[in-house]
Amino acid sequence: MAWTKRLGTNILFITGAGIVLMVAVLLSVTLLTMRNYNDSIMLQRAVVGMQVLEDKVAGELNDLEDAYSMFKEDGDFRDAAVAADAEVLKAYMQKQLPGEDFYIIVGDKTGAITYKSDNYPLKSFDYAPVSNGRTIKGIARCDEELVAMYASYVKDQDGQEFMLCLGFTMEATDWLDEVMKTSNCDATVWNWNIRYATTLKRDNGERATGTDLNEDVAEAVLDKNGKYEGQHDVVDRHYYVSYQTMTDYDGKIVGAYWAGADARDADAEFGMVTFVAIAIGVVCTLILGIIIFIFCQKRVSQPLSYAEEYAKEMLAGQLDTTNVTFKFADDEVGAFVETLRSAKHGMNDVVGDSSRILAAMASGDFTETPSVRYPGVFEDIEKNILKIEDDLGLTLSNMNTSSDEVLTGSNQMAEGSQSLADGTTRQASAIEEISATIAEVSTQIANTAQNAAQAGNLSKQTQDRVNEQDQEIQNMVQAMNEISSTSQEIEKIIKTIEDIAFQTNILALNAAVEAARAGDAGKGFAVVADEVRNLASKSAEAASSTTSLITASIEAVGKGSKLALSTAESMKEVKSMSAETAELITQIASASAEQNESIKQITSGVEQISQVIQTNSATAEETAASCEELSGQSKMLKDQVARFKINQ
Repeated sequence: MAWTKRLGTNILFITGAGIVLMVAVLLSVTLLTMRNYNDSIMLQRAVVGMQVLEDKVAGELNDLEDAYSMFKEDGDFRDAAVAADAEVLKAYMQKQLPGEDFYIIVGDKTGAITYKSDNYPLKSFDYAPVSNGRTIKGIARCDEELVAMYASYVKDQDGQEFMLCLGFTMEATDWLDEVMKTSNCDATVWNWNIRYATTLKRDNGERATGTDLNEDVAEAVLDKNGKYEGQHDVVDRHYYVSYQTMTDYDGKIVGAYWAGADARDADAEFGMVTFVAIAIGVVCTLILGIIIFIFCQKRVSQPLSYAEEYAKEMLAGQLDTTNVTFKFADDEVGAFVETLRSAKHGMNDVVGDSSRILAAMASGDFTETPSVRYPGVFEDIEKNILKIEDDLGLTLSNMNTSSDEVLTGSNQMAEGSQSLADGTTRQASAIEEISATIAEVSTQIANTAQNAAQAGNLSKQTQDRVNEQDQEIQNMVQAMNEISSTSQEIEKIIKTIEDIAFQTNILALNAAVEAARAGDAGKGFAVVADEVRNLASKSAEAASSTTSLITASIEAVGKGSKLALSTAESMKEVKSMSAETAELITQIASASAEQNESIKQITSGVEQISQVIQTNSATAEETAASCEELSGQSKMLKDQVARFKINQ
């Protein structure tokens, strides 16, 4: 539930932030637009004020021209001007001119001043251009003063000419105050770059004259003969301003006009509009926030809380729980929750069917198959379950068959191993008999060698003891016959050993074949069969060596027999052939020594054969015991496999 609350809160927060941002942007754009519009209106107001100011100056000059025309037509005035009658002229000025700031000047034809009013502001002025017939109408700057004037020559009825100049000082403020009342803008006249006359007042109520013109404005207006419009602070207040170049009657720049709209009223109005706009924006934002909160609560938070509950049930394995009765909206969130609920039921079906099949497999039944559809990735589960059933069924079937074969083979190996053990025991007995016989032969050969040595020593006495020697030779012949007979018996025994080795080898081969058929279970028996075959091979090799030695012994005995017979037949010639007899006896002694060595080798070989046969006997007994154990294990394996139920 926590994450859905956070999600709803996040959605509400993000949406609210978006609304606030949107309202803020709209308010900012609106206020900026209003500010720009207000700026343009106020600036236009300053421009209008500038136009009123310029029109006022032009109007004042026109008034001066009208007064000039009126004085020009008045004969009494002309007479007073020619006579330079100050009283009359002063009376006319007070009567005809609109204010105290207006002045009058009268001059002769040379340009010399014959009369000037008391308020004439200029210390000196060159009226020579007027004397040359020129009319002056405009602004004049002289001695750091600015005046507006209209000057020209007048002829009276007698044909006399005089110069008449009417004007007023620009330092006067009455006309500027009229400009401010008309345009609702403050106005200023700049004498070059010094504030000369103005409607602006300081905090103490004095006119703010004598201040310098802004450098940027001075450059744009005075240096470049242009105009300037914009905003800047004037006498510690913010104004929308318009500057215009002021030129004299010759077109020379002598100063500037300024008109300014005070920004305080506009700022106050703009502040009120801003407050109202922000208040409206806040109210709209709150209303939209409440609407979005209710919407998120009903359409997002609550459905997602059920989605979270479904997810937790799926995570906890609770797939068979009852569905809620909440009516979800027909939108993406509702579709998501419904899909999650359907997924939970689908997973419940798949998990339930898989559990049923696995329970059957756990009880040994591998014949159950899926009964529901396994969609998507669950299809791999279905394939794996079927593959497990098939593979385990096939494995158990093969194990059942193999256990039968292993049981049969182990029984056969047990019987063969027992027979091998019995045959090996018999071989051991036969080898013991052969060993005893060879020992006797060895003793006899040793005696023969000793007798041969004695015969050599007594060869010189042969003549004296011929009769006795004849008997001894007969005895020797008989001994040779016994040796020959004994050698034949040994040859039979060796033959028996070879037969036993051959049978042992055959038995070992059979055991290896059965072990190979048993597979992994028969690897141990294959090793035993291999060792038995090696022992049989060694037995056959030893028997072959023994046969060769006995054959050599038989041949040697045959030679001895022939020599003994020859000696018996030649006894009559012993005296004459005593030297030959001695040589022959020497040869017999040498042959007897060789026979003695051969018999020793035969004895060593027989002892080795005896040891091998004893080892074979012990190995055969161990093999028989192992086969019995294998037979028991095979029967147990067959019983275990038989309890599983598989498809045939």
